[in-house]
Amino acid sequence: MQKRKNKRGKSLSSFLLLFLLLLLSLSLFACKNKAKEYRLLGIEALERGDGKTALENFNLALEKSNGQVSALQMDILAYKIEAEIQLGNISDAEESLQSYKTLAKKDLPLLEERIAGKKLIQELGAALNDNKLEDAEKLLSEIKEKGLEEDREYLFDAAVYLEKTAKWQEAYEAFQQYSTRYPGDEDAKRELSFLKNRMEALEKNPLLKEKAGITEKQETTETTEGSN
Repeated sequence: MQKRKNKRGKSLSSFLLLFLLLLLSLSLFACKNKAKEYRLLGIEALERGDGKTALENFNLALEKSNGQVSALQMDILAYKIEAEIQLGNISDAEESLQSYKTLAKKDLPLLEERIAGKKLIQELGAALNDNKLEDAEKLLSEIKEKGLEEDREYLFDAAVYLEKTAKWQEAYEAFQQYSTRYPGDEDAKRELSFLKNRMEALEKNPLLKEKAGITEKQETTETTEGSN
């Protein structure tokens, strides 16, 4: 009788163990699927220039990966670095990159270049804020040479440079293109409104229009002379 009870007890224990293992497997499978889902949402947000939403989704994806060092987690971490770069959170991006190198035991040279490029773009913004237009012009060329002219912050600053150098029509067109690409940017909307009013004022006032035209001719002459 005692032996039968022991057998039943062992069978019940084995069944419970198998049941718990099954539940654990299902839970891990569900978490992995959720991690993949957040990863895809993050990539979509990243591609449309919404770094904030992208970063939120990548962080959620990492949470759902249960801290397991896997190819999926490393992939998510790499995308997280891209989101941090897009947002201009350079110190966070550098910290995340160091974590990636430690865990994956390999480098990400392209992201390292992106971080270096983003630092240049931030220097460009500072130069424009301080009205150091010569410095800004040099930085614009350097950033373009590095192939970073599709960066959102760069596109905005390039349009600001045109505005600050009184190239009203070019600045207006640049901000129009930027706003088409990033329609929710309130700063760009304000710049467009200002430039529209500026050009309307030029159209209504022949003297101002002529003055602006003379400035543009002088700039063209100076550029030609400098190149010669």
